[in-house]
Amino acid sequence: MAFLNPIFLLGAMAAAVPVLVHLVRRTRAIRVPFASLMFLRRIEQKTIRKRKLRNLLLLALRCAALLLLALAFARPYFTGQTAAAAGADTTSTVILLDNSYSMQYADVFERARRAARDIVSRAATDELLAVVLFSRSYEIVMPLKANRGEASAMLDNVQAGLGATDYLQAAAAADALLKDAPSRTRRIHLISDFQDAGWNREAPPVKLSPGVELIAVDVSDPKPVNLAISEVRAEPVVYAQKYTGKVTARISNFGPEAVSDLPVDFKLNDLTVERRPVSLEPGASETLEFSGFNVPDGSNRATVEIAADSFALDNKFFFPIRRDNQSKVLAIETAVRGRSESFFIQHALLAGENNRYALTTKTAGTIDPTEMDSYRAIIVNDAGNVSQQLAAAIKAYVERGGGLIIAAGKHTEGGDFNRAFGSIAPAELGERVQTRGSYALMSQVKMDHPIFSIFAQSGRLASTRVYAYHRAVPKSGDGVIAALDDGSPLIVEGQAGNGKVLLVTTTLDTAWNDLPLTPMYLPLVRQILEYLGGGEPSSTYTIGQVFNVVADADGTLPLIEHPGGGRVESAPRNSSGGLSVEAGDIGFYRLRYRTRAEHVAVNLDTKESDLSKLNTDDLVAALSPDPNDPAVRAKASERLTAEEIEGRQRLWLPLLLVALGLFIAEALIARRIRLPKLIG
Repeated sequence: MAFLNPIFLLGAMAAAVPVLVHLVRRTRAIRVPFASLMFLRRIEQKTIRKRKLRNLLLLALRCAALLLLALAFARPYFTGQTAAAAGADTTSTVILLDNSYSMQYADVFERARRAARDIVSRAATDELLAVVLFSRSYEIVMPLKANRGEASAMLDNVQAGLGATDYLQAAAAADALLKDAPSRTRRIHLISDFQDAGWNREAPPVKLSPGVELIAVDVSDPKPVNLAISEVRAEPVVYAQKYTGKVTARISNFGPEAVSDLPVDFKLNDLTVERRPVSLEPGASETLEFSGFNVPDGSNRATVEIAADSFALDNKFFFPIRRDNQSKVLAIETAVRGRSESFFIQHALLAGENNRYALTTKTAGTIDPTEMDSYRAIIVNDAGNVSQQLAAAIKAYVERGGGLIIAAGKHTEGGDFNRAFGSIAPAELGERVQTRGSYALMSQVKMDHPIFSIFAQSGRLASTRVYAYHRAVPKSGDGVIAALDDGSPLIVEGQAGNGKVLLVTTTLDTAWNDLPLTPMYLPLVRQILEYLGGGEPSSTYTIGQVFNVVADADGTLPLIEHPGGGRVESAPRNSSGGLSVEAGDIGFYRLRYRTRAEHVAVNLDTKESDLSKLNTDDLVAALSPDPNDPAVRAKASERLTAEEIEGRQRLWLPLLLVALGLFIAEALIARRIRLPKLIG
């Protein structure tokens, strides 16, 4: 036993005061000479003893009360591991178990499970335990609770998944669990194969809270061997029977031994199109190319496969190739002699081998309004004298969801334009501006807009020279996505019904600007058409991503089948009326529409295929709190102080209550003794 305020033990000397008072106030017998004792009352010895015992009890009560009072003020506490002290410092432990797909290598995950069970079996009865699975995301299987049986049962049911590893977010999740833990001792057991790819050193650093101890439990295979297809690139949509592009596949050897003549198969709809051998040194990669094959109509399942090795999970890469018809684009222009005003647009869309767009050029008087819905986008390219009937047909086309580009040049008059397109155009046209020997620069561009996003790194659009343009008054200030250096709008965006409209206040050829002569013209035209007509949706995803399933033309949704068979029974609706499906399996999801089938490919995160290990000491040091941080130093030097121990035990309170009880008893007994004396 120890005392928080031992100086108050001097107060125990007060227990001697009642003894001194008793001795000092003791009655002395007075000698009185008597001739005879016959007239004195005889008192039996037994009665005298009772009175002495009663006075001694009073003395003991006074001494004990003063002694206990002094002890209470000294605030005693037990320094040993009593039940109260032990219970006040329980331990909170988070078992952070890696279940990424690299843990499926050999028996790595089973070793991880055994390591987790050992931690649970060694835990104290009142220790708080939590089990958290993690890969790219994390799942709290069991929150903090003192239940070793439940933790063991949870570990029996967990399995390795298909996600990639992210140590930083896992450590942050475990630290958040421990922040509300009542225990002073807090630990995180990180059980993993400790892949180097799982530590993103460029991400914002994560630091555990002061007082949290990170313990790394390495269950990796000592000499992992793995061959993988780390990357595949291909054109997702082609518009001719012959595949004129190249399918490139990158094969990587992550093992310590060389491989020779490894067969690599390119398959289309499960049929081998071409087989190529590859030889790789340890840690080397090589890129193979496949080309010149025929593509059937519709959506096709393409795979690149290598021979199975000790870790076959990443030996296939899935991707769809769809053969489709070209997207039709209509350009409406004024009949002029010589070169067409859509000459540069036509050449921008014809560039390259896998041409997505087919441009049709017509004058305003030769258009059949009933054919408009067959076009993906319409370009009104400085077309003068647009009739009210044609303008109404274009308006209806846009409101049904079509995309429209309007270029205003020398054939466009502001008044006629506003009457024809005023209801759908994003701005009203004004007078024509000629710079006369000078030029204006396109300098105010929203680089975050989808049209200009691919130019965000170059900024070369600012050098485009504009020699003439139309004044324009936008209907919405947010609609201006490009302007000249004098503030005049150059490209204005608007919405009409379900469609989009872009107004360009200058020409799309070299009559009023030099944009077609710059290398930006071709990608800009294609980006505009992609934006207006809706780009081709991606059909290749990574595990864990969400892909959208669009409805058919008549609004019906397709049946969705898992890669392994069976239907996707429930998927939430998205804002466009389709479905949002989380990619939970690798392979091909089949979308069965009434008249066709589409395929969505899902692959592993190929960074996880590299089983190279990181230095666990470096990871622990990076995640652990900085020892030079004052808060960390204060937490590290913090111990269970005497004040905290005494405050939890609070022995002074029962001592004080007992002393108070003794004082009350002493007062009652003293009153019973004095009262007869007074009466006597």
